[in-house]
Amino acid sequence: MLFIIGVGLKPKHLTLEALDALKGCDRVFLEAYTSAYSEGSKENLEDLLGKAVSGLQRADVEENFGPILEEAKGKNIALAVYGNPLNATTHVQILIDAAAKGVEARIIAGVSVFEFVSFTGLERYKFGKTTSIVFHGENFEPESFYDAILENKKPGLHTLCLLDIKKEEGKMMDIGHAVSLLEMIEEKREKNVVGESVLVGLAGAGGAKQQLKAGTTEQLKSFKFTAFPQCLIVCGKLNEKEIEGLKLLAGFE
Repeated sequence: MLFIIGVGLKPKHLTLEALDALKGCDRVFLEAYTSAYSEGSKENLEDLLGKAVSGLQRADVEENFGPILEEAKGKNIALAVYGNPLNATTHVQILIDAAAKGVEARIIAGVSVFEFVSFTGLERYKFGKTTSIVFHGENFEPESFYDAILENKKPGLHTLCLLDIKKEEGKMMDIGHAVSLLEMIEEKREKNVVGESVLVGLAGAGGAKQQLKAGTTEQLKSFKFTAFPQCLIVCGKLNEKEIEGLKLLAGFE
């Protein structure tokens, strides 16, 4: 059987169900390229399980997962995923491939960054489409994440922006970089939607060093976010309770 198991944002986020399943598996693989722990390490996870955990990179999961599925025909194999599984389409594809090969699969939920957005004081049901702000590079300057913010803004919804991680290169986008990218796009398009919005930076969600800061683009660029991974929220229409919550929980002035 194949288990796809969410391991949360730190080792202590493991549910009892997830812990039991992982301990009962013959082999455990960790999808190690889409995110990272905000606190703790793969070694801490191994200590909890009492067994080795093998890291998988993007090609291992997206292109070369076939041999692991074959092994799951006769053994209990776990694919551990930071946060909650199936938030990334890759994991849905794995389920589809498993079904095609006749491999039974089971999903176990975990704690993800989506559970922490309401810790900012914002109302969870007022969030629209989530988007990802990605690094720009040579001949690669997408702006679709900005379009998602614009679409969410129309009905007054907030936008959770996940920030790019390039684990193979040791790069994790920070909030200041993300804000600067949005400002660059706004200047190019002659708009000021983000510039007029309240922004919330969330760094190291779930960890002991978690940081929250709400403010303007300039305030967030000057704030020293040191915890990772980081994400950015572009607020839509705020009600009075949300403003009070931002002041209490995220240092909004």
